[in-house]
Amino acid sequence: MPEKRIGLKSEYVRVNCYAEWFSKTMPDGFSYGGNQGWFDSRSDGSISPLGCGLISCADILLYKSGRTKLDKAEYLEFARSIGRGSLKVRKKLGINGISMAFGIRRRLRLAGAPFKARWCFSKKKILPRITDMLHRDIPVTIAAGPHLLFRRGKKTGVALYIRDKQGGFSLPDFRSGLVRDHYMTVTAVIETDEKTYLEVSSWGERYYIDWADYLSYIKTPGTFFSNIMYIR
Repeated sequence: MPEKRIGLKSEYVRVNCYAEWFSKTMPDGFSYGGNQGWFDSRSDGSISPLGCGLISCADILLYKSGRTKLDKAEYLEFARSIGRGSLKVRKKLGINGISMAFGIRRRLRLAGAPFKARWCFSKKKILPRITDMLHRDIPVTIAAGPHLLFRRGKKTGVALYIRDKQGGFSLPDFRSGLVRDHYMTVTAVIETDEKTYLEVSSWGERYYIDWADYLSYIKTPGTFFSNIMYIR
C-alpha cells in the first residue's frame, strides 16, 4: 500500500539559529522543534542536560499559539519563561511526566485553551491516543523512559532513524547509540507496507522511531515511565 501519514495540519516549530547551529535533517538548516543543547549550562541550570521535557512542552505551546517561526533568542526566552513551577527542570531529575502534565495544563488554562492534560500509564493505548491527538492537531510528548534495571555495558533504548534519499528509513551517520530517559515530541504517524513509524522532534532534528522497536523497549522490565502526555 502507499505510505499513509497522519500528522499535524500546519508546519511545526522552526527555529533559525543563523550561523550558530544548523539542522542536519532539515534541508533549509532551520531546526525542527527546540533543542535543549542551545541553553547555557552555567546560566540556565539543568536545562541543557535534562531539559527535554521542558522543550517538548515549549514546542507544544508554541505550535498551538501559532508561533512556529522564531529565531534562537525568541525561543530561548519563551522556554525560560515557562520553565518555572511544575515545569522547572530540577537538578539530577529533570521533569517527571505528572509534573509536566500539571504544568502544561496550567499554561493552557492561562492561555484560554480548552484543554486538559495528564500523563498516561496504559501502554496498550499509546498509539491510538497519539493518533487521536494528531487528528486534533496537537503534538504529542512521548517518553522513552529510563531503564530502571539497566546494567552497565548493556545497550538498551530506542533507535532514531532519518529519511534517506530514496525515501526509506536509515540510521544517521552523524549520531550513534540508543535513546532512553528522554522526552521527544511526535508530529506524525507514518504507515508503510511493513512498518509503522513515529515522526518525532528531538534536539532540533526530525527523526523517526520504529513503533515495533519502541513497543519492544517499553515492554521490557524496568521501563515503567515510558508513555505519553495526553491532551484532550
